[in-house]
Amino acid sequence: MAKQVNVIMGGPSVEHEVSLATGWEMLTHLDTEKYTVRTVVITSGKSFYYTDTSTLQLSRDDLFDPEKSQRFKGPFLPGMSEEIWHGCDVALLALHGEFGEDGTFQGFLETLGIPYTGSGVFASAVGMNKIASKYLYEKNGMLTPPSSIYCTNGEGATIDEISNKHGYPCFVKCPQSGSSRLLGRADSREQLEKMIHSFSAYTSEILVESDMKGDEYSCPILEYPSGDICPLPPILIKPVRSEFFDFTAKYSEGECEEIVPAPCSAELTQRMQKVALQAHTVLTCSGISRTDMIVSQGEIYILETNTLPGFTSTSLVPKAFVALGGTYGELLDILIQTGIGRGD
Repeated sequence: MAKQVNVIMGGPSVEHEVSLATGWEMLTHLDTEKYTVRTVVITSGKSFYYTDTSTLQLSRDDLFDPEKSQRFKGPFLPGMSEEIWHGCDVALLALHGEFGEDGTFQGFLETLGIPYTGSGVFASAVGMNKIASKYLYEKNGMLTPPSSIYCTNGEGATIDEISNKHGYPCFVKCPQSGSSRLLGRADSREQLEKMIHSFSAYTSEILVESDMKGDEYSCPILEYPSGDICPLPPILIKPVRSEFFDFTAKYSEGECEEIVPAPCSAELTQRMQKVALQAHTVLTCSGISRTDMIVSQGEIYILETNTLPGFTSTSLVPKAFVALGGTYGELLDILIQTGIGRGD
C-alpha cells in the first residue's frame, strides 16, 4: 500500500520563496506509484492550505498564492488542522528558516505523532542558531572563524571593538537566518553600522565573523534507513560574480560554479567529510545535514550546519548525491524511509 507523504512548504520566514522552490522540486520528483502525495503550503501568516496532489495537477502559481488558488482547501489554523494530517505516514519537510527549520514545526509534529524528515527539535533549534552551534563546535575542538557578538542592549562587543578585532571585510549575520538571507559582507565601518542597524530589526544578537581567506566547500551527511550515516562528496563553491556565496549566487542559474566531487586531494576530502560528520554528530542531527566550511591555510573552519538544506534545482545536496550515481527521486526515497523508520 502506498505511503501518504505530506510535503510541507512555505512558512513565515524570510526564506518563504526558497521553501516553495524546494517544495516544487520535491513534488516533481516524488514517485506517485510509491506515494500518495498531499501538498501543504503554510502562508507567511501561518495559515495552512492543502490539496491532495495525487489527483490534482498543480502549477507553481498555485503554491505561491494558495489563498487564490481553486485547488487548495483552507485556511486552517495550526491547532485546527486535523484534516490535513489524516492518514499521513510522514511529513517531507521542504521548510527553511525560522518556524520551519528551528525546531518549532518539528515540535508541532511531535505533538501530533507525525514522523518527519530531517533532524529533531533540539538539533534543529541549535543548528539554526549560529551562535549556539558555534559554541558547541568550539567546545568539541572544531575550528570556526574568529567572532564577536553585537547586542542591541549594549552588553556585547562595540563597533570599535569589532572593527579592531576583525578589520574589513568582515561578515555580519543574523544568527537564525539561512539561505544567505540577513547576511552580508561589510567592507567598511559605514557598511558594518548599516548592516547592524538593519539586522537589529530581526534579532537582539548579531554575529560578526572575520573574513577567512580560502576556498569554500560544503559537505552533506546522509542517514540511510539501515541507520548507516555516510558523508557525501564535498562540493567546491566558486561564485562567478559575487564576492561570496550570497543569495544570488546560491539560487540563480549561472551565478556560481559548484564542483562535485570537489577537485582536491583525497586527504583533504576525507578531512572535510570527517569534520562534516563530527558537526552532524555534535548537533545530534538526523536524516540529512550539510556543513559549510572554509579551508584557509590548510585548516578547516566550520561556517554553519544546515539541518534542512535546500532541495531546489540548484541545491548542493542533490548534486552531491547525483555525483555518486543516484537520482533526486532516490534521495527523496531515502529521506522518506528514514523519517518513517524514526517514527516506528
